Amino acid sequence: MTVGKRLRVGVIGVGIQGEVHVKAYKDHPSVDLVAIADIRVKRAKEVAEKYTVKGVYESYEEMLDREELDLVSVVTPDFLHKDPVISALEHGVNVIVEKPLATNVKDAEDMVKTAKRMGLLLYTNFANRWNPPFVEVKRQFENGEMGDPVHAYIRLSDTIYVPIEMIKWSSRTNVAFFLMSHTVDLVRWIFGDEISKVRALSQSKVLNNMGVNTSDIVIALLEFYEGATAVLESCWILPNTLPSMVEFSGEFIGTEGVAFVSTTYQGVSISTSKFHIYPSYLVAAEINNRFVGFVKESIHHVVDCIIGEKQPIISPEDGLAVVKVLCAILESSSSGGSVVTVGG
Repeated sequence: MTVGKRLRVGVIGVGIQGEVHVKAYKDHPSVDLVAIADIRVKRAKEVAEKYTVKGVYESYEEMLDREELDLVSVVTPDFLHKDPVISALEHGVNVIVEKPLATNVKDAEDMVKTAKRMGLLLYTNFANRWNPPFVEVKRQFENGEMGDPVHAYIRLSDTIYVPIEMIKWSSRTNVAFFLMSHTVDLVRWIFGDEISKVRALSQSKVLNNMGVNTSDIVIALLEFYEGATAVLESCWILPNTLPSMVEFSGEFIGTEGVAFVSTTYQGVSISTSKFHIYPSYLVAAEINNRFVGFVKESIHHVVDCIIGEKQPIISPEDGLAVVKVLCAILESSSSGGSVVTVGG
């Protein structure tokens, strides 16, 4: 890839997060967003018209056959990542895929093997590596101020609006895949170590009683090879009366320091006669007609790496490692909390 070359980009799946990818690409000066694909043709046409995208497809296979693309985002439901990812790679196209890479280890391994065989980029979009508070914690561990990692506790939860109203496929995934994929990657990245063993518990009551067959909450204890531990907690049954759809906080303990992070309240609290909200402008927002936020930064990082012929900070193996941990967590929780060794 020649430095300065413009990239031709497509997006597969233009739901809520897919539209975020569209916004990020439209905001990069070296990207031509030329096509989008979604089985919901009406939605695809609406997004294409809104963001002035010429190519609109119901079938991602047709898009990949007809368009000459350098990069594609796969933003389908998490259990439907494998086919479009492998198809894009086999068409010679670099891929950004939303987290998690897959919902089983074999699918993740197949995608990584295909990317390696084709010599292409496969980037799982762990966007919280650009979330400023966590970036600062990572920096403090790297520069030695925190000492060696000892323990972390991270809670990432959603209101019940998410599995009941926001996504229509919550019974085909799990809160561990949907939310804990973020925190597993964060603690691996911040501690700079891999997870060797897990034990976990889950509860399934509230959502099951509403006809959604999936866990309400998962709590996992992780053990790292170098001796550190972490507790991760995720649920998605918080009441919709909360001012934020997302509750996100963490504590990181080192041998020489501790860091406390809370991203739920981002410095702005707005109350009116109709609602009380905490706007999440650090994630993704429009400010003075510019799209900003750490999700955009993650996507732009990939574009810049392709143009500059550099390797991004998230490797295919990072995506696979997280899937292995998540699957071990679900195996442990389904067996009542037994210790499960993470697959090699």
